Amino acid sequence: MNLGRIIFYFNTSMRTICLFSFFAVLFSLSAVAQEDSITVGIYPKYDEVGKVHRYFFGENYRKEYALQTRVPIIRLSNIHGGLKPLRRGGGFQSHSLRLEDSQGKEWVLRSVEKYPESLLPENLRETFVLDVLKDNMSAQHPFAALVVPELAEAAGVAHAKPKIGWVLADPLLGEFAPVFANTLCLLEEREPDGDSDNTLKMFRKLVEDHDNRPDGIAFLKAKALDVLIGDWDRHADQWRWRPEKENGKTVYKPIPRDRDQVFYLTQGLIPKYAQASYLLPYIQGYERNVQNINWYVWESRGISTRFLSALSEDEWNRVIREFCAAITDELLEKAVSKLPEPGYSLRHSSLIAQLKQRRATLPAMMNDYYHFLNRIVDIQGSDKAELVHLKSNADQSLTLTMQSLSKNGKLKDTLVHKTFDPALTKELRIYLHDGNDSLVLDNQSSEIAVRIIGGHGFKSYHTENAYRKVKLYDKPDSSVFTGIQNRFKLNLSADTANLSYRQTDLYHKSRYLLNAGYNNDDGILLGLSVKYMNPGFRKFPYGNTQSFSFVHSFSTQAFKFHYTGEWTRIIGKADFILQASAYAPNNTRNFFGLGNESIYDRESQAIRYYRTRFSLYQLDPALRWGRGKQIFSVGPSLQYYHFNADSQQDRFIAQTDQLHTADSLTIDKEKLFGGLKFKYTIDSRDNILIPSSGMFLDVGIQGYLGLNNYANNFGQLNASAAFYKKLDKRANFVIADRFGGTLTAGKHTFYQSAFIGGEGTLLGFRQYRFAGDHSFYNNLEMRVKLADFVSYVLPGQLGLVGFHDIGRVWRKNENSDRWHQGVGGGFYFAPASMAMIRVIAAHSKEGWYPYLALNFRY
Repeated sequence: MNLGRIIFYFNTSMRTICLFSFFAVLFSLSAVAQEDSITVGIYPKYDEVGKVHRYFFGENYRKEYALQTRVPIIRLSNIHGGLKPLRRGGGFQSHSLRLEDSQGKEWVLRSVEKYPESLLPENLRETFVLDVLKDNMSAQHPFAALVVPELAEAAGVAHAKPKIGWVLADPLLGEFAPVFANTLCLLEEREPDGDSDNTLKMFRKLVEDHDNRPDGIAFLKAKALDVLIGDWDRHADQWRWRPEKENGKTVYKPIPRDRDQVFYLTQGLIPKYAQASYLLPYIQGYERNVQNINWYVWESRGISTRFLSALSEDEWNRVIREFCAAITDELLEKAVSKLPEPGYSLRHSSLIAQLKQRRATLPAMMNDYYHFLNRIVDIQGSDKAELVHLKSNADQSLTLTMQSLSKNGKLKDTLVHKTFDPALTKELRIYLHDGNDSLVLDNQSSEIAVRIIGGHGFKSYHTENAYRKVKLYDKPDSSVFTGIQNRFKLNLSADTANLSYRQTDLYHKSRYLLNAGYNNDDGILLGLSVKYMNPGFRKFPYGNTQSFSFVHSFSTQAFKFHYTGEWTRIIGKADFILQASAYAPNNTRNFFGLGNESIYDRESQAIRYYRTRFSLYQLDPALRWGRGKQIFSVGPSLQYYHFNADSQQDRFIAQTDQLHTADSLTIDKEKLFGGLKFKYTIDSRDNILIPSSGMFLDVGIQGYLGLNNYANNFGQLNASAAFYKKLDKRANFVIADRFGGTLTAGKHTFYQSAFIGGEGTLLGFRQYRFAGDHSFYNNLEMRVKLADFVSYVLPGQLGLVGFHDIGRVWRKNENSDRWHQGVGGGFYFAPASMAMIRVIAAHSKEGWYPYLALNFRY
């Protein structure tokens, strides 16, 4: 049925109020108003795509959105004494409206059609990316929420009773009529079982008083239901928490809500790749078995850590077995039958089969998740007094018992009692929070590491046995230690960062990036970068990272391998950095001899004549302080050089009388250096990708000792400073100016010279064109933004760049006053202002040289 809509408004007191709204209907309006249901197609456009589109983006639930489906009519005036709008709700994909009935009870109206604009950066919201994302909403089953109540009821999981229907125009909609009138929406109670708290408030209540307790078993059932029905999107805002009185205590019961992602699919080549890779590992489609249960439940990680850590494996597995037993075949049929026709007949067989498959594999999956969740365990007390007792057992397991204490210090209730297996659990993190707490340590044999985090209030620590030292984070002068001494590694500070709770991150992340570039000397450069990020205790944004980069030159056939390992705050506030690089086999570098007027005979010699092949390996461990704008690092360095003389007899490097270097006669000898490196940077740029103001200072000092007969001692200072100045408020014109150079003391090898030339320092010349003992260069660029444009295909910033480079080198006993200059220009394009493509050409007395890069050079 096609509905035309006409709406009249008037304005008063800065608020647009709907005066009245009516629909011109192609058949009798009164007839529709009297009916209880209507036949509609939700979003037929999903099914108007071709085979190629379906191959890449999936079949999904396109038919369900396109088929004419009979749904009930929702008239706000006729429901529960009339539902009056309160305000628009949140949500990343749905339009939602909070309503109140005549009894003061709140309801939520949420659109079935999705609007994913808010998921994208603003500069992508008018591009094809939005259409792709909108099309991906077809992966969400429009009526799946109707299946949930039957399953939840049988499993003992709290639930709403959603109704999906067509919202007619109604005077009560008021100013919200343009958004919600004449649309298909889901209507449900906001708090189906009475007053409830949001997740943040619930967490706060649990910390305030140990008489407020989490219902871990109820939450585990809810998580089992999530996995059964494929609802991966269970972040903190998708839950409410109902406080219930049990034996004088307040127990928080979970109420899952917003079931948009039930039966979510990832069909199509692109969604399958995304969910199978590092990009979106937690989005795993319902059309296949769960590939990684740990990532599948990732969205609820913070709640899981709080609610499930006290459950034993036996108790956990019992709950899952009982859950599966409650989900009978008859129940599955009854639940799926809630889907309206014709979608029910279309999808019945596949959904029933997948539900049964999930039910069959659920015990094994959830047991895997238990093992994952218990590798590192958070146990939290409260701001009231507790006693924690840690005792090892004959099998080297460790039993933790936490009991509440009265104001008089007498034992009350057992809050946690759990035995941890060292084969499974590697670390316990016990947060005492505030209050007068006591801890008794009696560990004779367990290998499980223990961290104790105190808080405000008096703390008592008694050690009877301590097989391993315990790391303690607490305030100074507010603790007493009894029993065996010196079994705590103390971190005493009143800093809130030392006492506060930070959720344990159990997830290791990875990232893969393509490396690409081109210049005249190396030709096409292609490679891959891989970065692994591992969490740590209170380490942000990571505990350690391992980065690997590999780049291959198709012109020289050489490769460059680089490894960087970073360990955050490994010694006090210092990070430990380990860098290793290999330029091999026979890494290629231009060398034209030492001196500011070295000769490049382009007429009679091909560039191959000036190319030197050698292998270089370097290892640089360091300590680093600071993050963000200022960084300082210092550490030792080891460098090894190998030269293959046999393959270079016909090259310039073999002409020892023309090199003028300290190692002219020992070019072919292996050299080993050891030394010390310092590095200091200041970065105040307003934007790393396209800076328009600020500065970047980079200073490095290195000193090396020769460790074999052919290696000499030398030291170098390398420094550069770049300044950025926008000439107008919108940064249409930006001047970027950089000064840099090198000072050398001692005898350096040819490859350790102070070089200028090429992309890094002096455009218009070959890479490493000039080599000396010292160098200086200046790069001046004018960057002109032509347009910030919105394109359906690729938005971004387009601009021009013009530059002038000047520089020179010095060597001992050379008399030269020549300065080398390069000029040129080109354009840059920054798609969505998230990446950079720069194409330029530079000219000097030695000719024209093109450059392609994926960033500004400074």
